[in-house]
Amino acid sequence: MRRVLGAAAIGCGIAFFAGADGGALPDSGPLPAVTMQRLTLLDAQRVGARIVAVGDRGYIVVSDDQGATWRRAKAPPVPMLTAVSFLDAQHGLAVGHDSVILLTRDGGETWTQQLSAPSEQRPLLDVLFASKDLAVAVGAYGAYYESSDEGKTWTARKVIADDKHLNNIVDLGEGRMLIFGEAGTILASADRGKTWTPQPSPYKGSLFGSVVAADGSVVAFGMRGNIYRSADKGKSWQQVDDPAGATLISGERLSDNSIVLAGSAGTALVSRDDGKSFQPVDTQSTRALAKPVAAGDGNILLLGEGGPRVVPLAPKK
Repeated sequence: MRRVLGAAAIGCGIAFFAGADGGALPDSGPLPAVTMQRLTLLDAQRVGARIVAVGDRGYIVVSDDQGATWRRAKAPPVPMLTAVSFLDAQHGLAVGHDSVILLTRDGGETWTQQLSAPSEQRPLLDVLFASKDLAVAVGAYGAYYESSDEGKTWTARKVIADDKHLNNIVDLGEGRMLIFGEAGTILASADRGKTWTPQPSPYKGSLFGSVVAADGSVVAFGMRGNIYRSADKGKSWQQVDDPAGATLISGERLSDNSIVLAGSAGTALVSRDDGKSFQPVDTQSTRALAKPVAAGDGNILLLGEGGPRVVPLAPKK
């Protein structure tokens, strides 16, 4: 799962997906549908008409037709990749186990390794490519790396007193950023990550992800289906009812400003009121889902265990 698979391997208590089969994939090029169904994909980002997804055993796959067909990008052999973030249509970053950081300058077609620190044994769980002079990767045991040169070089920093896992980083705009993590950890920055301050948390369990709504509010979510919404940049939080109750892993704001969350047991939820309420989406699956991505024509592409799955969102009421 996008922000917990790395942590799962180090004992966070959440079972992670079965990986792809033991057969080797081609280094690059088209992938048959049966292969895609065996891939564990943990994160993805839409870049214009293109979708770039990352996952188990360092796979990076690309689709230019709403997820109907896929091809493998050219990338060095690396362990599990957990997150991907694009600055623009050409420049993107992917992170994963062994503190691996990969960089693309051609829209995800080819990738080069910029960092690897296996001896530290700290999987990276999320990455934010905020601007040409600011990229941040966060992960297990308080891992925090930053880059000021478009992701070419990276410097480690300690931004939290203990070693709690940092699962997610989000940019709120105007220099404000939030980090969510283990045991209800919330860190806030008002100066583009120069300094970080712990914030009061509404929840003592792990928070795995967040989405910024169209109205500027922040929706955070995590273990056991807990959802919280902040209308003041993370200073205070209100709990949002979850009709499913399953652990939520990741989310996405769509072009129509709907918010879709996805998680364990085939759970997907949609909000059409900036995260004030959520309704279940019929995914016709009980497999764990790691990332929702818009697929066009009112559909959502759900990535996770068992490869990509396209499902329709319920019509607006």
